[in-house]
Amino acid sequence: MNIRADMKPIFSDKILASGDVYLDEKIVIHNVKVIQADKDGKTYSFVSFPEKLKGDKWEPVVMIKDKDLRKAITDTVNKSVVAQMKVEKEPLDLTVEVRLYEKDETRGYATVNYGGLVKIDGVRIFERDGELRVSYPYEKNGDRYQNIAGPVSPGIRKAMTEMIVKAYQDKKLEQEKDIGDVSEEAPVPDGRSL
Repeated sequence: MNIRADMKPIFSDKILASGDVYLDEKIVIHNVKVIQADKDGKTYSFVSFPEKLKGDKWEPVVMIKDKDLRKAITDTVNKSVVAQMKVEKEPLDLTVEVRLYEKDETRGYATVNYGGLVKIDGVRIFERDGELRVSYPYEKNGDRYQNIAGPVSPGIRKAMTEMIVKAYQDKKLEQEKDIGDVSEEAPVPDGRSL
C-alpha cells in the first residue's frame, strides 16, 4: 500500500503535529495527530487516529487492523513531521509591501512576494483586542470560507505574521515621520498684520 502523510507541526501542550494520511491516493484519514505523553517519568510520542466522543467515552472512528500497516503509517507520519520541521527552520524568502488603510478594524493591506516569483495580494492587516493580526485572501465556497493562498503551517504562519506586522509598523512609523517633517517645514505666521 502506498502511504503519504501531510503533517503540520503544532507544538501545543500535548499535540506535536496534526495532518492527513493518504492510502493509495484513494482514502484520506484526516486529523491524524502525533501526541506527546509522559509515563513513568519518561516522555514519548505516538500517532493517534481520529476518535469521536460518544456519551462520556472516546471511541475510534478509524481503526488500522493490520500491525504492519499501522507501523508503516506511523513511520510515514513521523518522517513527514521531521521534514516539515526542517522546512519551518529554513529562513523565509519573503518581501512585504504594505499599503496603509484605516477603516474599522483594518489597518492596511500587504502584498507578499515569495522568492521573487509568487505574489500574494490582499493580505489584510487588522487590529482586534489591541493586537495586530493578519488575514490571508479567501473566497466563499458554499457556506464556508476558504483561504486562497497563505502559509501552510502554524509555524510558518507565525513567521509570516511577524514579518507582515513588522512591515506595517515600519510603514506606519515612516508615515508619522513624513507628517512630522512636513509640519516642521510649514511656514509659521509671525503674528504681524499687513
